[in-house]
Amino acid sequence: MAGRATRDMTEGPVFGHISRMMIPMSFGILAMMLTGVVDTYWVGTLGTSQQAAVQLSFPVTMLVMSISIGLGAGAVSVVSRAAGEKDDSIIRRTATDALTLSILAVGFVSILGVLFVEPMFRLIGASDTMMPHVVDYMTVWFGGIVLIVGPMVASNILRALGNAVLPSMMMIAAAFINMILDPFFILEDVFGLPGLGWGVSGAALATVVANAATFLMIGSYLVFREKLIDFSWPGFEELLHNWGEIARVGLPAAASNTFNPFALTIVMGALGMAQFGDAAVGGVGVAARLEAFAIVPLFALSASIGPVTGQNGGAGISSRVREAFAKSFLFCLIWSLAMAVIILLAAPWLAPAFLPSEMGQEVARTYWMFVTLTIAGYGVTMAASAGFNGLGRPSYGVFITSSRAAMMAVFAVIGGIVADAPIGVIIGIALANILSGAGTAGYVLFRAPMEARKRRQRKQAAPAQEAAPATDVSE
Repeated sequence: MAGRATRDMTEGPVFGHISRMMIPMSFGILAMMLTGVVDTYWVGTLGTSQQAAVQLSFPVTMLVMSISIGLGAGAVSVVSRAAGEKDDSIIRRTATDALTLSILAVGFVSILGVLFVEPMFRLIGASDTMMPHVVDYMTVWFGGIVLIVGPMVASNILRALGNAVLPSMMMIAAAFINMILDPFFILEDVFGLPGLGWGVSGAALATVVANAATFLMIGSYLVFREKLIDFSWPGFEELLHNWGEIARVGLPAAASNTFNPFALTIVMGALGMAQFGDAAVGGVGVAARLEAFAIVPLFALSASIGPVTGQNGGAGISSRVREAFAKSFLFCLIWSLAMAVIILLAAPWLAPAFLPSEMGQEVARTYWMFVTLTIAGYGVTMAASAGFNGLGRPSYGVFITSSRAAMMAVFAVIGGIVADAPIGVIIGIALANILSGAGTAGYVLFRAPMEARKRRQRKQAAPAQEAAPATDVSE
């Protein structure tokens, strides 16, 4: 196809393709995480109610973003398998339809969110002092969510074709713009310079504007450089068929992304860590946040393996699919152990730097000693789930992620009851990582199918019955 240079990942070193995408993706994820830190800092200068309102929005925004993650996974699966089959017509059509579906689906969510933001947050416990700030923040966020999700799905399309550098550059650009705009949109005075003083609304608007700018850039790239957007009308039948193929992977992938946050809610709640007091909750929270920075490459790996398994599965090269899984799992193990050692060595300085209480510090150190040492298991489950999504087999990913989430919630609660101390919850989480990681690796490498699921063929209209030849009735 003119203008498009798809990287063929059915040849060359398998993990070389994964690492080539994983490295820039790591920088993009890190930039987005830093944006969250900057947002938290500037909103915190407004007051406790404003800060609490934005923090309360996190579960809702994560739930909505899981829809975009699922749609992105569906796009990666369909486009990467088509690339493996070397089918340019399907690549262009499905890329266009994936972007259209994401805009329409998220647009519908946007309308519902704006209309029902107040009753929704009343239901999850927003106080009267928080509610005005919740409404201000979430109305803007819901109103602009299409501009946030659009570049995410567009980036996934490019990654499916082996282009990881530009999507990562767009993530970094969005993060940089967001961090620059934050203080000027939120505050009235910024280091002596006039600001807009829009408060929490300004924080949400900074995110929307930053993503709108990147959507414009990456959208132009898709249209004019890659020529991946097909403006022709395919007809309802083909459009619905392609949407069904994307949703067949996207809906289960979206569901998978809700399991871990739900399990974490149980782990941190009254049945888990919260029963041991605020210091225990704070210790685990800080430890997990710092751990997340250390395992950014594992998140990037989960975003990079799908295009590789999709292309090779689409080309029918199952040996390369198995190699992608095996080497990804080995990377998870090596990287996680290295990070665990570094964090444990730094723990005597990290814990008191972020936690004021002795108990909180002790809980954080205990978390790093047990959970961070086993975080490879979490990485393995993420990589396996994403790899199966690439193969068009999302049910495997759903089973893997739901199993780990269930084990984590159950083991953490039982551990807390048995030990009657935070260490019981922590050991429960670590045990879930070990069992889910080992079980997933064993099943994937020795039992699971490595072939990609074929696209369902669109039903063709039955050909009209040929007319019977005329009979000679001449007398």
